[in-house]
Amino acid sequence: MKETLIFLKKTKLFKDLTIEEIEKSLKDLNAKKQTFEKNNLVYELGKPIDRIGLVISGNANVIKEDFWGNRTILTQLNPGNIFGEVMNFQKNKNPNINVEISKKSEILFFDFKKIFDSKEILESYNKKLILNMFSIVTKKSILLTEKIEHITKKSVREKIFSYLSTCAFKYESNSFKINFNRQELADYLSIERTALSRELSKMQEENLINFKNNQFTLIKKY
Repeated sequence: MKETLIFLKKTKLFKDLTIEEIEKSLKDLNAKKQTFEKNNLVYELGKPIDRIGLVISGNANVIKEDFWGNRTILTQLNPGNIFGEVMNFQKNKNPNINVEISKKSEILFFDFKKIFDSKEILESYNKKLILNMFSIVTKKSILLTEKIEHITKKSVREKIFSYLSTCAFKYESNSFKINFNRQELADYLSIERTALSRELSKMQEENLINFKNNQFTLIKKY
C-alpha cells in the first residue's frame, strides 16, 4: 500500500497532496484496486459508468465501437492516467465506450462523486483534488481537439503527418517513440491498417521519415 501511495503522489490527480491526505481521500472515495489481464474489458457495456479508474501499472485504450463493430481508439492510457471521469457524472447508460487492457494492468477505482457529498469539502485535500481534476479534464479536451485535427485530414498521408508532427513537438525532437502498435495507430487515426502500413512505407521510400517498429524519425528537406 505504501508503494501505491508514493506512486499516487506523483500523479496529476493527487498533485500537491500529502501521503496522509491521499490515504484519507482514498478511504472517503471507496477506492479499490483490481488487476486485469491483456484484452480484458473494464466496463460492462449498456450500464452506467459509476467509478473512475486510475492506471497504476500496465496500459489500456479507451475504445468507441459503433453499431457494426467498427472500433476507434479515443485515447491511450498509461500509468498515472485516469479514465471514466466524464461518464461518472452522467446517469445515462454507456452503450459503446469501453476500456480495453493492452498489457496486464493494475487499476485503482473510486467514486469521485463522493467528494461532493463530504461535509469536509472545504478541506484542503478536497479542493486540491477538484482543481487537479479540472486541470486533467481541460488537458484531455486539448488532446481530443488534436485527434479531431488528425482524423479530419483528407488523405492517409496528411493524417499521418499531422499525428507525427504533433509527436515531434510534444517530445521536442524529430526522433521519438510512439506508444501505439500499428493496429492501434490505425484505429486512432480511423484508417485501415493496410493503408497505414502502405503509406508509411512510401513515406520512408521518399525519405520523408525513417521508422523501425515504434521508433520514428522525421526528415526535414531543405
